[in-house]
Amino acid sequence: MRDINEVLSLAKQMHKEGAYKDISFDDQQFISTVAQCMKGGFAWVGEADGQVVSGFLANITPYIFSKEKIACDYGVFTNKEHRKTRLAFRMLQEYIKWAKSQNATEIMIGASEGFEHTYAERLGRFLQKRLGFKPAGHWYKLRN
Repeated sequence: MRDINEVLSLAKQMHKEGAYKDISFDDQQFISTVAQCMKGGFAWVGEADGQVVSGFLANITPYIFSKEKIACDYGVFTNKEHRKTRLAFRMLQEYIKWAKSQNATEIMIGASEGFEHTYAERLGRFLQKRLGFKPAGHWYKLRN
């Protein structure tokens, strides 16, 4: 838990830039989610020069129609200077390794828009070309 404040700060920075910036950010809810991921999910931090520069949260659950399991990310929080480094690749590799160790039938990762115009497209190409992911449809939102 010593890294929680650093990950909280990174998450708040990315929240301000991302597609969910208009939704309130609750520190305690975020910390609770991190604690849940640490106990039974995936909570990974990335460091550079002894500083926490990234965090990755995910969980695993059965499908609503099956006892087989699906792994889904909650988010990746990385400072601007390290977003286009090999750190992201290492985090994805750790997530995949963890999900496989939990016998996940499928491993999902999303890319919300809002950080850069081309971010979601670049990530999609990377996931497909380098890690073997396949497109799985589209998400649509309607905000109240």
